[in-house]
Amino acid sequence: MKKLLFAAQPFPSYLADAAWLLFRLHLGLSIAIGAGWSKLVNLTTTHEAAKLATGSAPLGPPDWFVQQVANLGFTYPSPYMWAWLAAWGEFAGGLLVALGLLTRWASLQLAVQFLVIAFVWYEAPEPVLGMYYQQLLFWAFVLVTVVGGGRYSLDYWWLRGSGSSRFLNRLVGHAPVQVVTMLLVVLGGSVAAQTPTASNKVTMPELQAVVQQWDGTLTYLDYKTQKQVSLVTTLNGMQSKPRELVLDFIYREPEGGQVKGYDKVQLAADGLSVTWDGIPMRIVRKTRLPNQELKLVLEGRGRDDNKDCLIRKTVMLGVRQFTIVKEVKYDNNEGFITRNTYAFQQKQQ
Repeated sequence: MKKLLFAAQPFPSYLADAAWLLFRLHLGLSIAIGAGWSKLVNLTTTHEAAKLATGSAPLGPPDWFVQQVANLGFTYPSPYMWAWLAAWGEFAGGLLVALGLLTRWASLQLAVQFLVIAFVWYEAPEPVLGMYYQQLLFWAFVLVTVVGGGRYSLDYWWLRGSGSSRFLNRLVGHAPVQVVTMLLVVLGGSVAAQTPTASNKVTMPELQAVVQQWDGTLTYLDYKTQKQVSLVTTLNGMQSKPRELVLDFIYREPEGGQVKGYDKVQLAADGLSVTWDGIPMRIVRKTRLPNQELKLVLEGRGRDDNKDCLIRKTVMLGVRQFTIVKEVKYDNNEGFITRNTYAFQQKQQ
């Protein structure tokens, strides 16, 4: 059982083992911090923050990730359970790969996750020519599953039954000073590479995915009845000027009629703010998610239901998915409420 759990074999040379250690550290920390931890602490809406503040849920995945998991069909017994397992699997699994502890098992579950991401998530992933980085990560975890942790891993140390001091002596004694220096650089670089950038600057090419046709729904809160109402909605995204987008909506009413509307979104020259339908809004957060979707959080002062309020829009933009969540916080209220949500999928030709 011990060999099954902690199987690890050294490479023919110490230099190869040192290189494998660097690769394993970068791969594991990138996933643990950039994918797993970023989901577990990505608290951007009032609802998500409330789940932790009230103690009603442990540290776990944000609602946008739960929705994406549900869209993949992982709904039984709950998409939240699958999203929770995926996020913690990325975080804990990445750390185990970096440490070289239960390396093959940790890599195997991550390989399964990225098998779904790389070959199921996308409609046409082009497994040979597409070269999506998710596919690269899938094959990287397959490689680690086959090879194991190598000489410089906790698995190898555990199998040999040697003490920690002996393990460290062997590590330092055979690794050149240059390799140890490289190790520190990779450790620092992996963490720094996954730290969100301080700049929230947005460019028009990043918003080009909007310029296409979309099918979806508008779900909004009816203030009179205090009930959620959903309308089938189509969107034609257009670029009308070098720094201006037009969102042309067609809403289908339950009675069968249609209502048209549009929003103009103008990007400022510095890329740090927009004017959305006449309301100036600053870009308070810009994030590139692991699935390459762009997430923007915008805030600005405006009016809703004839009241002064702070308006927040959370935009999720990908090649095939586009969502806009509008939240409002009235001046005499403490928290945000969700006013409406647009959820679109790329229109099928």
